[in-house]
Amino acid sequence: MNSLTIAFCLLPLLAPETISQQAAGVAPQVETSAVEVSKKPKAKPSKHADRILNINFAMAPVDSQPRGVIGGPGDVWTLIDVRETTKSGLPMASGTPTDVVLQLSENDGEWGIPGSFDVYHAYLYHNCRCVDLSVTLTYLPEGIYEAYVFAHGDAPDQNAMIEIESGGITYTGQKTLNDGSHRYRSRDYEAGNQYVKYTIEVKPDSPVVITSKRDGSSLSMFNAIQLKRLRVK
Repeated sequence: MNSLTIAFCLLPLLAPETISQQAAGVAPQVETSAVEVSKKPKAKPSKHADRILNINFAMAPVDSQPRGVIGGPGDVWTLIDVRETTKSGLPMASGTPTDVVLQLSENDGEWGIPGSFDVYHAYLYHNCRCVDLSVTLTYLPEGIYEAYVFAHGDAPDQNAMIEIESGGITYTGQKTLNDGSHRYRSRDYEAGNQYVKYTIEVKPDSPVVITSKRDGSSLSMFNAIQLKRLRVK
């Protein structure tokens, strides 16, 4: 067993079987406020942090600064943990609280991808492997947004096809990598590998629904999501 294998075996994440056994005895999560659990990094927020919304799933970064496709290491991220389904008051990357509410479909599994314990490392899924996970965001300010969705499990075929519904329009067709290689483990982020990118329109009083559809395997997952508001329509 090499050092990489040993390090991965020591990840502070529960194995799928363990999580399944525990899930039955865990009380349903109550709605929590993201402002209460998000910790503002010491570094200065990025230039456009007041227009960026960051979400990571399963585990907060441990050995590296939060880093996605956009923003910087001083930006705030909201953590969604295993079995958590609702969180309100999501802060912008600047730390400014909002009215945005996140709802995540039922989930009971978490796992990790070897490498840095960053925002891409961990992901949430459902042990039944029979459902597609969905994130619903309500009360987003209207406008044009760039949406970056990280969705990949720790196997070459555990990719996802991402679909976004917003304002009566369905954005679809973008998938993460499924080429038989382990290139998805790279932290050199690129569209079509670890994440997909859409440009979407958010209309007044219209929720945004992001769905991770099972593609190469029976697994649906979320690692991280970033949204950047470009302009008001």
